[in-house]
Amino acid sequence: MIDLSQAYAEATNNVLTWRNRYSAKEYPHKVVINMMYRAYGMQFIWNEFKRGTLPRFSSVNDALIGMERHYQEISITEIRDNLLNWLKTKPNDSVGTLTYSNYEKNVATPAEIDKKKREELEFSYIFEMLEDKCVLYYIGFRQMGKSFQDAVAMITNVLIEDIPTMDYNMAKHVFQQLLVARYMHEHYNEIP
Repeated sequence: MIDLSQAYAEATNNVLTWRNRYSAKEYPHKVVINMMYRAYGMQFIWNEFKRGTLPRFSSVNDALIGMERHYQEISITEIRDNLLNWLKTKPNDSVGTLTYSNYEKNVATPAEIDKKKREELEFSYIFEMLEDKCVLYYIGFRQMGKSFQDAVAMITNVLIEDIPTMDYNMAKHVFQQLLVARYMHEHYNEIP
């Protein structure tokens, strides 16, 4: 099973950094933008995976490092310069499990003044990031030649039936149910 503690620490550190960098009014919106940034990057990588255009890997370490590097490259080359335009022109499009307009209206704007909404947003950011890390690792393991079942089991220690029509959204739900929800239940504490 994959240890999510490093990803959890990264997500928590991001939240703390942004909270200190931005005003209370700006902060929730920056979190949502960063959630969408990651979602668009992951959707792009998922599409590459489905097209068969990703590199192959020979070891777990190569797969994890290679996919993290690839995510960083895609973030810079494909997402960074386009994200704000996409959010402006397609705010109601769902990307994985996220819809920008829903988060902005229902969570970010209320979080400007409501501490409970701010915590809900921070929890969501961490939760979504852990799901995306699992999807990234899954893709890496598949690029090692692992079967669907083996890749999922390497991440979650759970064997499940193959899902031939799995898309990025469904992949996030699979890892939510098999690992991330339990991990968050056991480890999440409100960020002071």
